[in-house]
Amino acid sequence: MNTVAQEAAREAMVQKVASATTTVAAGTAVFGGYAAQELLAMGGFLIALGGFVVNWYYNHKRLKLQEKQQGES
Repeated sequence: MNTVAQEAAREAMVQKVASATTTVAAGTAVFGGYAAQELLAMGGFLIALGGFVVNWYYNHKRLKLQEKQQGES
């Protein structure tokens, strides 16, 4: 017959499966809720933002170098 330990193990297994199912369902809802166009729009925004940051960084470095060169002259 079923012992207390077997019932506890079975209950733990059911809880693990339920937790995994909830996590997978939540992930599917998040990623499934976005259409391909929305994902592409987000990707384009991230690429544009990255380009802006890189542009700003190198322009800042260039201006600092020009200031340094003008100070030496």
